[in-house]
Amino acid sequence: MDRVFRSKVGWWYHLIIVLVALGSVAAFLQAGIWPIAIMVLIAVLTVHVFLNTWYRITADGMLIAHCSIFPEKKIAISDIQALEPTMMPDSSYALSLDRILIWSEGKPWLMVSPKEKVEFVALLKKINPDIVLKKEHRFI
Repeated sequence: MDRVFRSKVGWWYHLIIVLVALGSVAAFLQAGIWPIAIMVLIAVLTVHVFLNTWYRITADGMLIAHCSIFPEKKIAISDIQALEPTMMPDSSYALSLDRILIWSEGKPWLMVSPKEKVEFVALLKKINPDIVLKKEHRFI
């Protein structure tokens, strides 16, 4: 059976939502059609990313990362070599800085930020016991 893990949402993403809301109000007060259209588009995209960022571990051993309108990223869990906790602010399919860097073929593949980090890691390790946990103490 597939298991879906929602992305953890960090304070900075909540700040983005507040700033977009304030920008939308300011655009409506200016009453210009272009500022309103742009802010509505940004607000819709921001909310869509918030509601549609998740990670699925499938019954057939795949990890699928989904983030809104961006292309899904897929990897066979058997191809995952290591997991490393990180707080790198690089662009990724993660709405929190409390992230897991997934290593494959000797290089970083993707960063994710599941809410249930311990369960996520345990399920990946159950499917592929050869996954190395770098800085294992930080997964607890």
